[in-house]
Amino acid sequence: MFRFGPCATAAVLIVVASARAIDAQAGQRPPTFNVATGQSLYAKVGCETCHGSGGRGTAAGPPIAGSARQLPAFIASVRKPTGTMPPQSAQVVSDQGLADIHAFLRAASVPLAVGRVQKDPANESAPAGRVDNGAALYKKVGCYQCHANEAQGGLSGPRIGPDPIPFARFVQYIRNPTGEMPPYTEKVLTNQELADVYAFLQARQRPPAVNAVPQLAP
Repeated sequence: MFRFGPCATAAVLIVVASARAIDAQAGQRPPTFNVATGQSLYAKVGCETCHGSGGRGTAAGPPIAGSARQLPAFIASVRKPTGTMPPQSAQVVSDQGLADIHAFLRAASVPLAVGRVQKDPANESAPAGRVDNGAALYKKVGCYQCHANEAQGGLSGPRIGPDPIPFARFVQYIRNPTGEMPPYTEKVLTNQELADVYAFLQARQRPPAVNAVPQLAP
């Protein structure tokens, strides 16, 4: 049996401690980013559909180029978004992929003129539509089958009226939906016909408050 002297034992402990420190530092190294890969994934995953080329924004989504949001918050917002944005799981795009997309967006920029306030097209009002024609189209193309007769929603689709999402996003989603909803091209519904359907949704009556229904009142 071999025995180490005090000096040899100390040397071994120093080497082991140094190796562990190196391993710990390696584990804490920040992930590497690839801007070119991020640009490719940005288009492939579909970010470009709503947020536009280079993250400059469209009528369907706000600009996100040059984002000041840190990577963890960016990933969280993609995994569990708010509003009408569909969630993107790790099966669709990995955390490393999101890190690359984040790097691409941070490298991009959206120049604005000095003193100019950027306009969000999604907040613009919808074009005039005919409620009666919208009601007919709503039934003709089958919207009622998932969203129910008065757009109140059901087992197969969410409530979409009254107070539908902004018109630009409404059109964008119908043209490029997610989940099981089929896309509706302009050959099926023109933009004017979508404005008619939108007018129908806006005209739906609000449900009464719970305390106004005798059977449900506390």
